[in-house]
Amino acid sequence: MSSKSFVKDLAVYSPSQFLPALTAFVTTPILTRLFLPAEYGHWAVAASISSFLVALAVSGMGSAVLRYYPSYKERSDLKTFFATISVSTVMVIIGVTGVSLLLLIPLKQFLPSALYQLIPLILLIFIAQSIFTVFISAVRAQELGGSFTTYQLFVNYGSLGFGLLLVLAFGLRIDGLLWGTFLALILVLPILISRVVRLNGIHPQHFHFGDALEIWQYAWPLTLGNVAMWGLRVSDLFIIGASQPERDIGLYTVSYNISAKSIELLVTLFLLSVSPLIFRTWEVNGRNATEDVLTMVTRTYLILCLPAAVGLTILALPFVTLLATPEYYAGYRIVGFVVFSSFLWGLANMANAGMAIQKKAIQLGINQIIAAAIHIGLQLFLVPRFGYVASAVSTLIGYATLLTLNAVFSQPHLTWHFPFRTLINVGMASIAMGLAASETYHLSEVESLPLPISIFLSIAVAIPVYGGCLWLLDEIKADEKDMFQHLWKRMMGGQHV
Repeated sequence: MSSKSFVKDLAVYSPSQFLPALTAFVTTPILTRLFLPAEYGHWAVAASISSFLVALAVSGMGSAVLRYYPSYKERSDLKTFFATISVSTVMVIIGVTGVSLLLLIPLKQFLPSALYQLIPLILLIFIAQSIFTVFISAVRAQELGGSFTTYQLFVNYGSLGFGLLLVLAFGLRIDGLLWGTFLALILVLPILISRVVRLNGIHPQHFHFGDALEIWQYAWPLTLGNVAMWGLRVSDLFIIGASQPERDIGLYTVSYNISAKSIELLVTLFLLSVSPLIFRTWEVNGRNATEDVLTMVTRTYLILCLPAAVGLTILALPFVTLLATPEYYAGYRIVGFVVFSSFLWGLANMANAGMAIQKKAIQLGINQIIAAAIHIGLQLFLVPRFGYVASAVSTLIGYATLLTLNAVFSQPHLTWHFPFRTLINVGMASIAMGLAASETYHLSEVESLPLPISIFLSIAVAIPVYGGCLWLLDEIKADEKDMFQHLWKRMMGGQHV
């Protein structure tokens, strides 16, 4: 598969990532003006609890849907598949909900009263989000890119719209934001489920215990690993809250969301496209072709994502200043660590291709647990001494560990021919780009230009500098140069290609 074909595949999923990612840029200016850092922090912790429960309950099941759907479809047994998946999902949701309710009493002494009162609503969101997670995975398995985008956009923007309506029109606080999320989910679920199972339905009598057992044997190690990844991602909030002022949770969360949402626009887009492509290539064309595809994807990833990470790091303070209020500005110090953590997370997901192909779910889970344990251990030691910035540093170390482990343990199953030459060229071009962006921004400051114009000019200068460096370093291949030249001629002279 050529890089041009892969880029076309990326375009199928791009709206589902680009438009939701914009919510961070829409909500941050609004929410930082509506809520003080401490209250914003409570909302972030509430959302994190819900995310943890979803990871604990169904994250592995979502991965199992992607892995097993093709085989059930091949043998025309989707009725058994949907019945088994649905019954299993309901059972685990009931179990996790029951345990959570039992823990409400002992948790009361550890949680702020404002947060404790939100637990029932958090559980409602968990239930709805868990069902959504499983069935949106089925949409991906069915390769319904347009539907996937539609449902994701509705949940993201519906949650925002309903939440702001409840806050601004009805006087609710962070509970209004959470109710908005729940309303968006319950409105989309009937449509999503009916779309996925429209030709087969969900008939509990087709539930097969043996199939459920096989699926769970694949899913449970991934669930443990995903819970560990939740720890790697959001344990920060609880550790910061235990040793630092409440306002630091809000500072950390705002800058984390701005940086993570920005870079993960690209990272997640790649990951949505890579897994189906890798599995399909392995089944149809074998190991050598799969290794070639993995190298091609990695090269494309480096070219697009590394400069984005460098640019966000260079312009961290301007972006946070643009989107947040002065109370939140200090959080810009974590942006660079967060964007490079997300960048390494993308590489780590490519590095695990060999284990995923061979269904080495236990090893995948172990790698995630080790990385999360290192991250959390570092936080417990460093955050009380150095503050919330140490959480971002330990996050970067955790993802670097995960990348290393995945690469080592996948190597026997699928050789990752990492394009080091591309990494060097892209690194040099990104440094030149970063220097150009930084100098342009400082000149704009001297001229007292408005902040949005300064950021725009910095990006406008950075992009051609980066592209020109790649061209001079001969990183752009002949067919890619031809494509760019034709596009340039068409833009400048109106010629058709």
